[in-house]
Amino acid sequence: MKYAEDFAQLAEQLHAEHQQQPTLERIASLAVQAVDACDACGIILRERDGRLTTAAASDPIAAQAAQFQEDLGEGPSVDEVWELGTLTVNDLSSELRWPRWAPAAAELGVRSVLSLRLEITGSPLAASLNLFAHQPYAFDATDLGIASVFARHAASALAAAHVEEGLRAAARSRQIIGVAQGMLMQRFGLTLDQSFELLRRYSQTHNVKLRVLAETLAESGGIKTTGVDGAPADPAAGLDQAFGIGPDD
Repeated sequence: MKYAEDFAQLAEQLHAEHQQQPTLERIASLAVQAVDACDACGIILRERDGRLTTAAASDPIAAQAAQFQEDLGEGPSVDEVWELGTLTVNDLSSELRWPRWAPAAAELGVRSVLSLRLEITGSPLAASLNLFAHQPYAFDATDLGIASVFARHAASALAAAHVEEGLRAAARSRQIIGVAQGMLMQRFGLTLDQSFELLRRYSQTHNVKLRVLAETLAESGGIKTTGVDGAPADPAAGLDQAFGIGPDD
């Protein structure tokens, strides 16, 4: 990857997916193409509580090398890369910082590692890009420069996918809530505002997220409009029935 047009094409490929997981998988695959010395790539996500998750990998070796960091609790993505931003390991066969992970990864055939923190603006995601090579001292200054540019494009693509997924989820929630409101309006003669207020109050009273409440109603479609004696049912009682809540619950 030597020219600006190559990176422009690369950025376009990274942004071709519109969901987080496919974007992660594409990043792992394209990293091997972008950085000449890279033989495999694994991406690790860090949860807010510090837990690590292997999110994507270019091949089984990369997946296992990344998984070892998660399982053993040591390696570049466990601590150092989050503070340093970029970390190069020249030869795992002589690496002393990670006495369990280094030999485990070396046993897989991994000798060099280049780890980069992905700076994902406006997202709670924390991710590291782990580039693996079968040869020791594989990554030079040129590889580092290319990998750094690639990491910025990858982080941008992940941020865009995260935003797009959020927008889609919000749109779906609004749609499902609208369906639930329509059911309440049709079955109990409520107005638009009354139906939403009923859902809101019920959500708070029973500690059920409004989206989950609306999805349950839309999927079940089982709101009763009459009680056991044939008299008109209270709308809240209809919601109880849909959720399987009895009078003593």
